[in-house]
Amino acid sequence: MNELKVRSMLKQIKSDDPDKRFEGLDLLYEFKEEENEKIRLELLLEMIEAAAHNFPKSVDKWDNPSFYLIDFVCDYPMPEVIDHLIKHFDSFSPAAQIRAVELFLLTEDEEIFFEIEEKLARLINEEEVHLPVEQLVNFPVFVRNILNKTINRIHTPHYKFMMYDMIHSVTESGVEWEYKKEIVLPILLTDYETTRREYLSYDKEYSAKFVYTAWKEEYISIRFHMGLLLQLMNYYYTLECEEYLSEAVRFKDPLIAEKAVIVSLIKHVKVEEEVLLQLAENLESAEDFYWDLKGSNKENLYPIKDKKQPIIAKSKLFTHLVYMQDEEDERLLGKFPEHINVLDSIDTENQYGQPVRYYLLSFKESGTDYVGWAGGFSLEDGDDTAHVWEGTYTDFVELDAKSIEQHKDEFFAKREDTKKQLHDEIHFESSPKLSKGMWFFYAILLSDWTTTFMDGIDDGIYFSIGFTVIGLILTVLEFWKIKRSKVLIVGHDLVVQKGSKTNVIQIQDIKKVKYNKKRIFVFNKKNEEQLVIPMKWVDYDHFAYVLMEQTEHLRDRPFIEE
Repeated sequence: MNELKVRSMLKQIKSDDPDKRFEGLDLLYEFKEEENEKIRLELLLEMIEAAAHNFPKSVDKWDNPSFYLIDFVCDYPMPEVIDHLIKHFDSFSPAAQIRAVELFLLTEDEEIFFEIEEKLARLINEEEVHLPVEQLVNFPVFVRNILNKTINRIHTPHYKFMMYDMIHSVTESGVEWEYKKEIVLPILLTDYETTRREYLSYDKEYSAKFVYTAWKEEYISIRFHMGLLLQLMNYYYTLECEEYLSEAVRFKDPLIAEKAVIVSLIKHVKVEEEVLLQLAENLESAEDFYWDLKGSNKENLYPIKDKKQPIIAKSKLFTHLVYMQDEEDERLLGKFPEHINVLDSIDTENQYGQPVRYYLLSFKESGTDYVGWAGGFSLEDGDDTAHVWEGTYTDFVELDAKSIEQHKDEFFAKREDTKKQLHDEIHFESSPKLSKGMWFFYAILLSDWTTTFMDGIDDGIYFSIGFTVIGLILTVLEFWKIKRSKVLIVGHDLVVQKGSKTNVIQIQDIKKVKYNKKRIFVFNKKNEEQLVIPMKWVDYDHFAYVLMEQTEHLRDRPFIEE
């Protein structure tokens, strides 16, 4: 990366002139869009220090240099970067602090969590920020510690439902049942009654089409709040809760009714078979209902005993379509599918050789019939499993444009194109740096030339010239070796290239990765050492981070030493 441009950008975004700040941020955006661009650690640390700068008052939403700088450096999750982020955290803008927290959570490092606990709690108590709740709830002990310091913010409209979401993660995980009941229960019942009244104004006219085409975000927010509060009643259960649950199982919104049914079944409150069947057959609730029953160890109550895959496939396509968003402003597009039908299915394999099934479906949208695909259902767990490797999509190809067989042929052609793209995608690349021996040689060479010029040029210069020629030859050889030595995570392979020799292991075949001060050892599923990588070839923390990212979808994830 051009360091002069980076330093120019840093100067521009500190300017008192909003136009210059805009130009600087535009340049920063260009840097962020550059793929596989390397940047020196020292520059990243300078960016963090710049983000802690006392910037002029913002003139518009875009005018938040602190956030955009931190967003940039968070793409380089090196230990030095993380340490520097923690050090300067208190001086960032609130939005930049939250972006840094997102990176800290990805580390899953207890020491880092301890370092930021007080900082995050202070931020919540002093500012109104949008917390990364989806990430936070994965760490219920950490969340409980944050809640202990901020629970009074549950009374504020801004934080109320973020707090409920975090409380749910604490209770559901078993970290603490009825967490702070004396504080939470009264406000929970009050908030449920308020939200219930908001919902009831929609109930009589409820239809799925209204939800996703006319009501959209406002109603979906009410639905989410209703579902969350009903789930919390499982942990803060009273006779008043029982009355609310008995009413909610009959609500017309199947997603709200489904949450009420699950809690009712857990609390051994009778629910009629008719209600169970309605939820299992409804496209909005079918998939959630199955998995919530399974998660509550009540899978036996799922009323569809055979051939549940087709209804879940239709449910998946329905959900995919109604939640399609505009790429620019992320608003729902209002794509509402009708008359979803299963036309055929294909049994094939995913990129890891695991057997999967995809369903070919048709649906009508705005008067036109299209085809879509739902899957792939993992057949390793049986012929009627509900477990899915996500692959549901539609290209809005019209149903009548091709025959069923041609649609299937197009499916396979697209899979091959995607497979080729994934095979060539580089997720990580690193090469060895110049050896310490070469740097030592350069130091001697520099010292020799300095002495030559200080003592005056004489016949000794020929020795210096010869010494320099040797240095140039050694440098060319060193760079030639470096160019032929690489560590790559490309597609689904971990590749170590040294000269003309290349060793490869597919990432799904890795059992564990361990290291010492000099080498990284990669073992296959037979626990055999398959690859050895010199430690000086990579930044291990970055390498391990990327490898974890690329293997997180696997059922049998490898052990990667941290």
